[in-house]
Amino acid sequence: MRILWLSHFLLFPETGYGALQRSRNLLLELCKHHDIYLICLFREADKSLVKNLDLAEIDLKKHCKNVFFVPHKISNISKIYFILKSIFAKFPYSVSIYCSKYLKNDVLRFISDENIDLIHSDTLGMIEPILDRISAIKVLNHHDIESHKMYRRYKNEENLAKRLFFWNENKCLEKYEKKYYKKYDMNIVVSEMDYKRLNEIMGKWNIHAIIVENGVDCDYFAFHARKNCHEELIFTGALDYYPNDKSMLFFCSDVWPILKKKYPKLKFSIIGKNPSKSLMSLVKSSRDIKMLGYVDDVRPHIKRAKVFVCPIKEGGGTRIKILDAFSQGVPVVSTYIGAEGLDAVNGKHLLIADTPSEFVERISDLLDNDVLSEKISRDARKFVEEKYSYKYLGKKLAKEYENLLENKLNT
Repeated sequence: MRILWLSHFLLFPETGYGALQRSRNLLLELCKHHDIYLICLFREADKSLVKNLDLAEIDLKKHCKNVFFVPHKISNISKIYFILKSIFAKFPYSVSIYCSKYLKNDVLRFISDENIDLIHSDTLGMIEPILDRISAIKVLNHHDIESHKMYRRYKNEENLAKRLFFWNENKCLEKYEKKYYKKYDMNIVVSEMDYKRLNEIMGKWNIHAIIVENGVDCDYFAFHARKNCHEELIFTGALDYYPNDKSMLFFCSDVWPILKKKYPKLKFSIIGKNPSKSLMSLVKSSRDIKMLGYVDDVRPHIKRAKVFVCPIKEGGGTRIKILDAFSQGVPVVSTYIGAEGLDAVNGKHLLIADTPSEFVERISDLLDNDVLSEKISRDARKFVEEKYSYKYLGKKLAKEYENLLENKLNT
């Protein structure tokens, strides 16, 4: 098959935030089975991770038939316009930020020159206005269900102005989703829970949707036995992503002070790009919290930690950061929402905590009980090997695309 993959961010480097890991690994696995042509939006946020675009091109061309980058810069004036547009024209801001006339023009030009069987759009917002002009099979990937994510932000936001904005964005997105999801030949979600949410949005509209879970490269994130670990907790995640930032504000203000009284030698490392001023203020108030920012390779930092914490209370999809920790054998303490979408069992693959006192208790269980820590470590590694390896998920996606093409040829 000849597949055109459209990405709303640069699929490089090989480590980074969760969405990058998912899309890049699925893309590379798919390249083993089909001919892939890649078009990436290249945003300002990508420039902080990749200083030399030539390195990204060289890397991705090792796998793809060809690679194209579309510069995508959004000015502050444009952002204000998109906000006003969402309020008065009921057009979702979350869609506006990925609209690019250059991308749409490049897609139409490319499919007119090449015999493309299938177009994979990696998020909502990139090609909906030109869907009716595309004869190839059209697939939409959902890293999470956008309207549901905004609903959670609305429910959890305390600032009245922001709360009203998120409520409006949720309504705008629901309307947009109902209009366009059915125009795709297939929708991909990451969990059974998101599959149900998708069908609740569509109601009577019967759409074709499949589950391709978030995964992990089990070779890259190699297992390490629980020996020679530091007295250290760790969190990884893009800190300019609201749920990650809010989770760290909660943990550093409500959980960490209690833990430090109980374990005076304990340290906490946070890995993630673009932390907020509020978070940096909290970090600076404790000498034993280290803000490492973005790092090229998270593995050495993860493997030395005693516990990986995931105190996320909103958002959707599944947490790739948890799968990475599982793969390396680092026990995880997560909120219920942080671990939703995974089939992981509380007490076997990870420990669940939602309140500050529960976080202290579950983290203490792992710090004080090496036998429990080792058992959860090994059970979690076996769990991801059997169900969440990208080698397995890539083959699954390739087969689904082959079935779509066969069905199209037979009708």
